[in-house]
Amino acid sequence: MAPPQEPQQCLALTHPLQEVPKSDAVPRTLHDLVARIHDELGPDGGLDSEHIDANRIIALMESYNSNAEDWEQYAMFDHSRAYTRNLVDDGNGKFNLMILAWSKGQQSPIHDHAGSHCVMKILDGKLQESLYDWPDMSDQDNVANDICDITTARKLDVCPKTGVCLTKQRETIYGADQVTYVHDKIGLHRISNPSGERGAVSLHLYTPPYETCKTFEEQTGRARSSGKCSFYSVGGRRSI
Repeated sequence: MAPPQEPQQCLALTHPLQEVPKSDAVPRTLHDLVARIHDELGPDGGLDSEHIDANRIIALMESYNSNAEDWEQYAMFDHSRAYTRNLVDDGNGKFNLMILAWSKGQQSPIHDHAGSHCVMKILDGKLQESLYDWPDMSDQDNVANDICDITTARKLDVCPKTGVCLTKQRETIYGADQVTYVHDKIGLHRISNPSGERGAVSLHLYTPPYETCKTFEEQTGRARSSGKCSFYSVGGRRSI
């Protein structure tokens, strides 16, 4: 199913590439990219494996030029949802490569990645990443005890019950063919589509794959389980 807006084919990268791993052959299609990721990670691979360099995988993702003909069959939009998760390849259980189709002006919750490495490439449109520090719970009791009422808590921009909130590190807007990387050691993040006029499409590599993560309230730092992450489609076919 094609996206309900005209995709824009991207003809050039937006910033210089790192060295492309294994060979100087740039993946020309999404199928080529999948094959190269399998080759790079190997049969027992994952970015946690000692012999795998995360920068090499990032370089692979950067080296592929987005072409809507490659990915539009996976980019299934559902504007009743903020975004859909569409599985392209399950990596023989070692990774998940998926395409997310973002509705206009929508966003994800602030979330972690359950120890997984995440490499995200923009295929169409623009996406904003808001990166947050993990909530500091070490002084939770002391801070909470020092806060006498809700009014005081609001002035301090903390939760009156927990005494913590999330600190935003930075916000970055990425355009077509740009790549970013995040891991729990870096922080939490939220992805949003800043456009109220059109959707956006992104390619995500998660290794190892995960089924659940935690989401966080920005004002309190409170965490809760996301529930099991499901796929809107698998291999270009609806699964929900």
